Amino acid sequence: MKHTVAFSLLAALLVTLTWAISSEAISKDLSSGIVRLHILANSDSAEDQNLKLKVRDKLLAESKNKPNLLTDAEIEAICETEIKENGYNYAVTVQRGRFAFPRKTYDNLTLPAGTYNAVRVLIGDGEGQNWWCVMYPPLCFTGSTGGCLDADALNTLQHTISPESYAMVTEGNSITVKPSFKLVELWNELKAHLNS
Repeated sequence: MKHTVAFSLLAALLVTLTWAISSEAISKDLSSGIVRLHILANSDSAEDQNLKLKVRDKLLAESKNKPNLLTDAEIEAICETEIKENGYNYAVTVQRGRFAFPRKTYDNLTLPAGTYNAVRVLIGDGEGQNWWCVMYPPLCFTGSTGGCLDADALNTLQHTISPESYAMVTEGNSITVKPSFKLVELWNELKAHLNS
């Protein structure tokens, strides 16, 4: 009986370690192959949230949906111009770095929660609800509730990340939220807790 329990514990430990190593590799692949755009409104007021969406639309239009190719000063200038044209006087702050993001699902893409490279645009105090998209590969949607990647965007994504990661985030034209997402998220949360 003792040998069975010891063997079971050893087997569980090996499975857990194997899963942890695999989830770490997928998480790093996704976070190194993707750059996100993150826009935070000044506040949660309806006016500030509406302004955030106008700034988003202007920034995506001016950059031809590739704001990652703009400098911080160019991003600030586009955003500040749109803010002033709408009668506000908020400052704009652009930050580049690695930031934590929650899981996000679109019609045919799900990205697990994790730390990703991002360009963050803070409007005013930056204390309101946010909007984000993937800048590289370019996967930005202007609809607030979802979107569907076209074949070109899926092809770019497929050639940006490993086959395992691609299979994890999308399967054909439909999403399958796999249990492994939750495991990856739990693993990332545990790592963040241990590192703090």
